[in-house]
Amino acid sequence: MNQNPLKKRRAGLLAPVFAMRHEADFGTGDTRAVREAIGFCAENRFEVLQLLPIHETFGDHSPYNPISSRALSPAFVYLDPSEVPGLQMADIESAAPAEWRAELRANIVKHGAVHPLKIQILLRAWHHFVSENDPALQSEFQKFIEDEKSWLHHYTLFRLLIREYEGNTDWKDWRPEHRNYGSAEHWLENHPDRADLEDQRQGYAYIQWIAQRQWLAVRSHAEQHGIFLMGEISFGVGRGSSDVWANPKLFDTDWNMGTRPLAHFDTSKDASVWGQNWGLPPYRWENHRAEGFSWFRGRIARQRKFFHLCRLDHLRGYFRVYVFPWPGGSRHSEYANLTAEEAALKTGGKLPRFLPGPDEDPVSLRINEKQGRELISIIQEEAGPMGLVAEIMGEMPEYMSRALEELQLANLAFPQLERHSGKSDAANLKLRELALATYANHDNAPLATGYVHLVEAAGQDPKGKAAEDLRWLLAFAGWKSEPPAVLTEELLEALHQALFHSESRLAVLMCSDLFGIPLRFNLPGSYGIETWCERLPLAFPDFKNHPVFGEQLRKIRKLILDSERSNSDQQPDT
Repeated sequence: MNQNPLKKRRAGLLAPVFAMRHEADFGTGDTRAVREAIGFCAENRFEVLQLLPIHETFGDHSPYNPISSRALSPAFVYLDPSEVPGLQMADIESAAPAEWRAELRANIVKHGAVHPLKIQILLRAWHHFVSENDPALQSEFQKFIEDEKSWLHHYTLFRLLIREYEGNTDWKDWRPEHRNYGSAEHWLENHPDRADLEDQRQGYAYIQWIAQRQWLAVRSHAEQHGIFLMGEISFGVGRGSSDVWANPKLFDTDWNMGTRPLAHFDTSKDASVWGQNWGLPPYRWENHRAEGFSWFRGRIARQRKFFHLCRLDHLRGYFRVYVFPWPGGSRHSEYANLTAEEAALKTGGKLPRFLPGPDEDPVSLRINEKQGRELISIIQEEAGPMGLVAEIMGEMPEYMSRALEELQLANLAFPQLERHSGKSDAANLKLRELALATYANHDNAPLATGYVHLVEAAGQDPKGKAAEDLRWLLAFAGWKSEPPAVLTEELLEALHQALFHSESRLAVLMCSDLFGIPLRFNLPGSYGIETWCERLPLAFPDFKNHPVFGEQLRKIRKLILDSERSNSDQQPDT
């Protein structure tokens, strides 16, 4: 599969890994579930399977708050002795009896239980792996350690210290000798239990090796089925991450990245006044530049191992990023309803601002454009054959849209946002060809709930914004009748038809919108243990036999063929 996936018309499906299911999972999706999703895509003529970031996370386990920009999530490892060298069924049964696994599979993802449980089982498998001493596998493991040493060495030490501090990733609260990579290495070298600690550290390297083996196998499986895998590079990394801990000069830990209030999307109340505060430290790009962007380049190169396409999260941030002088997460709520004067009193006069500067200043604008083009060019160079899609939607400054065209970078296209870019005729809307067209992603309400909200709000104010948004959406779908009170199968089919017949080369449905179900993955500005945890109602192989979903899939297969988004020579189902 050497062809560029952005060169022709294709249909795609977006599904977060954690939302997937299979009959033997541990309460979250894993690489086996992804393989089943690939089979589902092939069977239903989707040629792209889009995932959210798959890195190891912490805290609320948002995919956009990684503990490492390189380490893969242990939670997504499929635990089966045939796929994990050293793993024994006895380890699984003793750590997670069948009754508990069944409880974990029920309802939402229980990150606080699943993540440590899988690490515990994999560390047991590590000790069996060492004792079995398979020369070929041991050689493969040692090669992995050497190949990935630029990030793996400090990640495994950081992981060891998290265990030392019973799960606390806030390294600024650790003892002084543990707060930076160099002194922590010295501490370990002189520790009386060094041998045991080094063994544990190697166990964390083993987990990453297992995860990499499985994800490389997933990519191979996708290629065998003619499916392009699409991953994602989150814009930032967590301040409680091995990246910031080991490379502090590359990040500014005095500020926190986020966005101004979003004009066209629903958010939590804490984000309505000041915007979203992600709590992620901004980059010191001048220091990255001094090092030849080696960390940045390595991050992109690692994505290339696993994916054929990659979504670039928050592309605007590469040009200029919005930063807050106060912490994110629950601490952001302390400022949510303050005026600028009240906030300044609490921060010593500092207020949220843009870096390098606001577009309204002509000098800053030129700097912003130059920085964005430089960083995008580096991403494209390191991505090589991996296709790139920028997450930048709706109205954007002229210099950003010009950069997309001149650098030939695809972007997301939300039809319902196009009227805010000056395109008023929804019935004859022309979307950008080099784009991924979709109605929603993980941050948006799915069509099933978003549509109902529009209808209700339009009923309360027939001349308001919601009424205009509703008329626009229906016109794009070619809907001539009165708007139904809820998203009917007929209206959902019309929306599918409009999206797949658009000009954009990629047309992707979020899994919720494929089936028209009210499944939402994130509300921007929200936080806590009950975020990023919703799961699909069925495993992917089971949808075809469902009395409602099965018929929807038959229609979508026909639509993909009719809209010339499939290489298949098969005729539509009758």
